Amino acid sequence: MKIKALIVDDEQNSREVLSNLLTNCASKVEIVGFASNVDEAFQKCNLLNPELVFLDIQMPRSNGFNLLKKFKEIPFETIFVTSFDQYAINAIKFNALDYLLKPVEINELLDSIERARINIQKKKNKSELYINLLHNIETNNHSKKFAIHIGENVKMLNSSDIIYIEADGRYSIIYMNTNEIFTTPKNLKDFEYFFGSKSNFIRINKSLLINSDFIKEYHKGEPFMIKMTNERIFEASRRKKSEVLEKIAIVK
Repeated sequence: MKIKALIVDDEQNSREVLSNLLTNCASKVEIVGFASNVDEAFQKCNLLNPELVFLDIQMPRSNGFNLLKKFKEIPFETIFVTSFDQYAINAIKFNALDYLLKPVEINELLDSIERARINIQKKKNKSELYINLLHNIETNNHSKKFAIHIGENVKMLNSSDIIYIEADGRYSIIYMNTNEIFTTPKNLKDFEYFFGSKSNFIRINKSLLINSDFIKEYHKGEPFMIKMTNERIFEASRRKKSEVLEKIAIVK
């Protein structure tokens, strides 16, 4: 059985390019319709019942995320399609969802379709991930949730429960106030961008991002040492000292 797909994009050329790629290269996909805006897409989703929606993010009047808001439970797999938009891409990645960058590369398209096919076949309910994505897109506060993979499962972590995140080569290790420890391929810059400049998270040196809510005490002399509530003690770099003190003063 082919996957029934709807293409949502305000640009006719983009719709045609993706349609041609799918027609010529993706034998497992059947295009059942097109939409050029969110309202039209919502009508087509209810009428055609697609299993997969290729959803452009940047559209005039109403962006692609607003289509998802119209559903109590999202009844289809979504592959977001976007020109480079670091904030949106970061939010999508942190919710273990799929996206494609324009111009779409055929290998990446086929990989995304295969992941969608598996999810459709397994009838995975990803509503929580979509709801959390929309929440993170709309909020600037530090209480954000994000997804990490643990084997075949996806676990949602609350950022306000993180004590600190430590870089470990190409990975990051997350230390929680529940004493749980998780490893993720995301790097510290990804986390900094995801949390945002107004969050309680502070980069104190090249390898550590700490949550100021869990600072137990700190010594302002040299070296500048910070003790966390789990009794771990870290040294902030000289270059970061003034920034750290300023950030602590703001968030405390």
